[in-house]
Amino acid sequence: MTASNARRLPPPKPQWRETFDSWGGFPIFGSLAGILVLVVVLIYMNRAGASTNTAPYEPTARTPVAGRVVGDPNAPVKIIEFADFQCPFCKQWADGVEPKVYEEFIAKGVASLQYVSFAFLGEDSKRAAAAAECAADQNRFWDFHDLLFLRQGKENSGVFTNSNLKKFGLELRGKFADFDTGKFDQCVDSGAKNAAVETQTNQARSAGVQSTPSFLVNGTPISGVQPIEVFRTAIDNAQKAASK
Repeated sequence: MTASNARRLPPPKPQWRETFDSWGGFPIFGSLAGILVLVVVLIYMNRAGASTNTAPYEPTARTPVAGRVVGDPNAPVKIIEFADFQCPFCKQWADGVEPKVYEEFIAKGVASLQYVSFAFLGEDSKRAAAAAECAADQNRFWDFHDLLFLRQGKENSGVFTNSNLKKFGLELRGKFADFDTGKFDQCVDSGAKNAAVETQTNQARSAGVQSTPSFLVNGTPISGVQPIEVFRTAIDNAQKAASK
């Protein structure tokens, strides 16, 4: 019988393969590897994370608030802010310039401010933005916004894990008795707001945003942490154009 018309016996398996197969082979080890990966991912998602700023949180009064918009929705000047909760420059603007814009223009009905998440710096950015959307379900977006920037750490250091985000929710509950942490925690853990964050990020990209913070003042772009004088000029020009 020639080799061309005969089915040869397979060569004997090496000893390691005999042992490997006796333990279940690739199906068993593949399943175990999948379980190990899942456990590692769950531990990572819920680890305590890197240390956060421990400064006391005190709420900032803002009114009116509707989701991610603060100020009169019918104000003649509409400011859109594109930001990432991990961005240190966004924190600078939120801490230093935004309160002045609020006091001078938003509180007086001249302008409104809408926050749009451009979550491009990493997974911490996406989780933080999604948690802020969960807080928005209870009309606490801006309070959670302030808390996220207060607790901001180094980029992608694990500050904004689900575990820490839920702790921040407890901080809100300490200031606002009507904040439902059970509802908030379920929203955070479920990933229910991931699609909303992706939609906002795509909105930013469609608007040509390439860095954070970026702004549109009635469509006029402003990029970076600019001083209040730049916003005064932009808002004044927008108000004049709106009145024509």
